[in-house]
Amino acid sequence: MPKDDHYVIIGNGPAGNSAADTLRREDPEAKITIISDEKPLYYYKHRVPLYTVGGCQAEDLVIRPYRGYQEKRIRLRLGQRVEKVDPAEKVVYLRHMEKVHYTKLILAVGASARRLPTHAGFAEYLHCLAGFDDARMVRDAMEKASCLAVLGGDLTSMGFAREARKAGKEVVFVLYSSLFWPVSLKDEIQKNVTKRLTSLGVTVITDAEPVTDVRPEGEGFILILPDGAELSADLVFSFFGSVPNIRFLVGSGINTEKGVLVDHLMRSNHEDVYACGDCAQIYNPDLKDYWVSVGWGNAEAQGEITAMNLLGREKIIDYQPKEIFEMDGVTIRTSWWKSFA
Repeated sequence: MPKDDHYVIIGNGPAGNSAADTLRREDPEAKITIISDEKPLYYYKHRVPLYTVGGCQAEDLVIRPYRGYQEKRIRLRLGQRVEKVDPAEKVVYLRHMEKVHYTKLILAVGASARRLPTHAGFAEYLHCLAGFDDARMVRDAMEKASCLAVLGGDLTSMGFAREARKAGKEVVFVLYSSLFWPVSLKDEIQKNVTKRLTSLGVTVITDAEPVTDVRPEGEGFILILPDGAELSADLVFSFFGSVPNIRFLVGSGINTEKGVLVDHLMRSNHEDVYACGDCAQIYNPDLKDYWVSVGWGNAEAQGEITAMNLLGREKIIDYQPKEIFEMDGVTIRTSWWKSFA
């Protein structure tokens, strides 16, 4: 009898692609569909800063062209936003309420740029670089800009500052040590980060309180610090980490907190619904609590393990996520983190 399994994966990043590849390898006959609201093909996110400053072209970011999916018989639906999920009926609803039926579902939707509530009054002037679309929108303006202001600090901001300096841009980095993501910077690490940025020619303002205002002036912007000091820049960027893309799950009955709550086998509270990557909060029975991991390597590993568990292999997620983050010569050691501080 022919199999009629349909594995649907929402998300076209490292977790989703790793899951799809594993499913195809382990179940050659199943139907596999990847749905993503992004239009670009699967791409290297760590190269987005380079693309933003004009150091490479869009095609240089692509990891796998369409033919790669065709060869593996994986259907790819890009630019298709999932509006809601109905686990009881095993249906994913796309925009205009198109229905996609599944037998097993993997949520690998990743995360979007985190914005501070205190920046709401001037958020329209702040650029984020959570993905290709963000970079594409600001790339032309970057050509004309000579001075950039960077607020916050996360894994992407270091690479962005480096590439901007290589492109000849002046960079002022307002380092929010207590809000650095995914972990707050301790004194020694903050010194190392500051030293590294300074060695790149970046002007660093440390121990800064949140900027109180950003207002247009001429063709650029003026930033106001709490002490009344002013900074000027042609463009202002915000780097405060990310938050999982889970708002479409409201009302689905799938348990969420900061991310999708899953057990040690990556299963949600609904049968046949799994989650992995940046959007998943994974239960650790030793800690008796949930943890969230970030990083490309963790996402790929979780995607593979999630796919194996979906197929009934019972592979337990490693409770020791990769603990070392290397950021432009600065090493940050982390273990578990349970909040997006």
